[in-house]
Amino acid sequence: SSTSLDKWCFTIENHTGKLHKMQSLQSRFSSVRCNAFFKKAAKKVTKTPAKPSKQSKGTKQSRGWLGGAGGSSTSLDKWYGPDRALFLPSGLLDPSDLPDYLNGELAGDYGYDPLGLGKDPEQVAKFRAFELIHARWAMLAAAGIIIPEGLQANGADIRGGTWFETGAEMLDGGTLNYFAVPWGVVGNPLPLFIIAAVEVVLMGAVEKFRSDGVGPPGYAPGAGKFDSSVFEGLDRLYPGGPFDPLGLADDPEVFAELKVKEIKNGRLAMVSVLGFAAASYVTGEGPYANWSKHVANPFGYNLLTVLGAEERIPTL
Repeated sequence: SSTSLDKWCFTIENHTGKLHKMQSLQSRFSSVRCNAFFKKAAKKVTKTPAKPSKQSKGTKQSRGWLGGAGGSSTSLDKWYGPDRALFLPSGLLDPSDLPDYLNGELAGDYGYDPLGLGKDPEQVAKFRAFELIHARWAMLAAAGIIIPEGLQANGADIRGGTWFETGAEMLDGGTLNYFAVPWGVVGNPLPLFIIAAVEVVLMGAVEKFRSDGVGPPGYAPGAGKFDSSVFEGLDRLYPGGPFDPLGLADDPEVFAELKVKEIKNGRLAMVSVLGFAAASYVTGEGPYANWSKHVANPFGYNLLTVLGAEERIPTL
């Protein structure tokens, strides 16, 4: 009947309305839960402070002696890039006055190139290789010039300790003593021509290995035993590997600063060796003897007094 049909439709509509209300309440409840969850998460994020970095940006801690801790801090901005140190103070030289090719990418670039030798990148790479190799030789030479003379002057059993007397000592039939202090004396009975031949062979082999980018198997402290394959793909100027047993150049930023330190000390050594040769020619003595006299009497023995000595004043 129509009455039963109306009741049935009313019942369906009533249940449908309740269902919509329940869905609406569930939707509102879910929305409240989501909002509460995100607010809680946001509170957690804002309450959690960011961990402070141990070192400022661009600063690293380098290693100390023998690769241990305690080295100086490394700030590459001081040595590389547009804000690096230049060969003149900022009041006398503006970075904008530098040529474009002196951009601070090369270690030891202080913006000084009066002859314009750095315009060609390929030529710069060759010059850097020449400079670095000569710098390393000069650092070894400076130590080899001063140390034997200083040991001999302080009582060590060394013959020909002054650098320009070593060859003369051997040419007169003498021999050299090695490891005079503190390991004792190790005599060398070989004459000069044999020593020269051995040195030529050894240095020639080393230079051949370096130029070819290869090397023989061997052993290095800290690196242990290695075969010849360890030299494949290494940089010819900064090879690392067995040549860095302490791992001083493992960190790239510390390594970049070590490059600056090496070239700075190498340049100083090249100038020093030139000064040793000039002073020895003028005074007839080695650098250790000249230094000792200057320290004992700074005002009586210096560049002015030596050049102004009576025997060196030209006469007509």
